[in-house]
Amino acid sequence: MLAYLKFELRRMYREPRLIILTVAMPVILFLALGGSIKGNTPEETKDILAYLMVAWAAYGALLGTFSSGVGVSHERTAGWLRQLRITPLPPAVVVVTKAIACSLVAIPAVLVVSLIGMARDVDFGGGQLALLVLFMWLGSVPFALVGLAVGFVLPPNLAQPASFLVSFGLAFAGGIFISTDDMPKLMRQIVEWSPSFRFTQAGVSVLQQDSQSGAGWAIIAGWAVVFAALAALAYKRSAAAK
Repeated sequence: MLAYLKFELRRMYREPRLIILTVAMPVILFLALGGSIKGNTPEETKDILAYLMVAWAAYGALLGTFSSGVGVSHERTAGWLRQLRITPLPPAVVVVTKAIACSLVAIPAVLVVSLIGMARDVDFGGGQLALLVLFMWLGSVPFALVGLAVGFVLPPNLAQPASFLVSFGLAFAGGIFISTDDMPKLMRQIVEWSPSFRFTQAGVSVLQQDSQSGAGWAIIAGWAVVFAALAALAYKRSAAAK
């Protein structure tokens, strides 16, 4: 499995355009929106900027993991998955390894957005940066799995818009585009069960030097199990279709 993971990562980094694009988008949005933020006091301005930093880092992680799933759709069309099926690799190993590789794409965006935030005087230490990268990586695993499920079943021309719609909905539920405090009470109660809300909250907890509740990580883990089953089923169906 480790050898296959190294192989997947080598393939990914030989084609760096995906990583560059998924880093560029959150950085541009953070710089564009963060430059116009004005609070009532300098401290409030810094607090808002810090929240935006975490929110757009989370968005970059979402974008990276889902874009990797779309890449799997191209692999399927090119016959790469068919080649994998004739190797001794069990299907579970293929799905888990690809999910790990896709989730690792979340890290560059989180790292770059955070470093830019620190350069713009966000009060954020090196230890917090390391924790944020770790939590964003772990929290992005469910999104990597659902992105894979989309890539396993849809052709590239449909996987791209489908991934955009799903990632947009998850980003909205996660409070990335608007604060969940501004949502109606019922909607907020619903989104609190979403993986993206708990994912963003994990980042916010690092910002506040606090720890997310065990219930938050349990919800993320629960969604990871659900999406893993979905990705495995999608992989089996794609195999049956060939």
